[in-house]
Amino acid sequence: MKAAFAGRLAVSLVSLILVVVVGGFVAAALVRFSPGFDIDENVWNPKIGAATLAAMHAQRERGNQLPRFYLHYLRAALRGDLGESDALKTPVTELLRDRAPVTARLIGWGTAGGLLLGALFAWLAVWPRRPGLTVLSVSASGLLLAIPPAVLALAFFFNEAPLGLAVALALMPRVFGTLRALLDNLYSSPALLAARARGVGPGALAMRYVLGPALPQLIALAGVALVLAFGAIIPIEALCDVPGIGQLAWKAALARDMPLLCGLGLIVTFMVAAVQSLGDLVR
Repeated sequence: MKAAFAGRLAVSLVSLILVVVVGGFVAAALVRFSPGFDIDENVWNPKIGAATLAAMHAQRERGNQLPRFYLHYLRAALRGDLGESDALKTPVTELLRDRAPVTARLIGWGTAGGLLLGALFAWLAVWPRRPGLTVLSVSASGLLLAIPPAVLALAFFFNEAPLGLAVALALMPRVFGTLRALLDNLYSSPALLAARARGVGPGALAMRYVLGPALPQLIALAGVALVLAFGAIIPIEALCDVPGIGQLAWKAALARDMPLLCGLGLIVTFMVAAVQSLGDLVR
C-alpha cells in the first residue's frame, strides 16, 4: 500500500512539474503571438524620433524572443524572481503579494458558498423524491447558469451586496450537475438501502453512507470549483474595480505585459495541476 502510494505521489509530482512548465510556455506563446503585441504606446508620442523608436522596437524584439525569454524567466522564477511588470513598473511578486489576500477572500467565500448551495439544491433534486423540488432546483440552476458572472457581480456591486455571494451564485450551477449525479448514485446504492432497512437514522446515513463514500469525489470537485471560481473572479474584479489578482490579470492582458502574464500563467497552471494531482491521490 505504501509503495503504491509513493509511486502515485512520484508520478503526480513529475506530472505537476511538466504541466507547469509546458502551461507557462503556452501562456507566454499566446501573449507573444497575440495581435498587436509588437505595438508600443510610444509610437504615438511625437517627442520620440524615428531612430529612437526603431531602437526601442529592436530592444523589445530581442527581449521577447520566446524560447530565450521563457528559459531566462524560468531560471529567475526558480529563485523567486518573477520579473518586473512592463506596464506597472513594479516587481510581479510584490503585485501578487499585495493583491492575493483580496482575491483569496473572494475565492474562499465564493467556493465555499457555491459548494454549499450546489449541495443543497442537488439534495433537493434527489433526496426528497418530490417532482416540485426537483423542478425548482433544476430551474434555479439553469437560470443562474444563463446569467454571466459579470452581470451577477454588477447587480451585487450596485446594491452594495457581498461580491463573495455573487461568486457563489455563479459557481453553484457549475457544480450542481456533478453533485446531483453523485447523490443520485449514492441514493440507490445497496449499502444505503440496507442501512435504511435496518432503521439507521438520517445523521448516521449522511455521515457513513453519503459523505464517507463521496469524500474523494468531493475533494476533487472542491479543487475544480476553486479553479472555476478563479475564472469567474477575473470579470468580476475587472468590472467592479476590486484590487485583486483577477483585475491584475485583466490589466496585464490589455497591456500585453509579458512578465506579469507569465507569472500569472505559471501560478494558475500550478493551481490547476496541483488540484488535479490531489484529486488523483485521494481516489
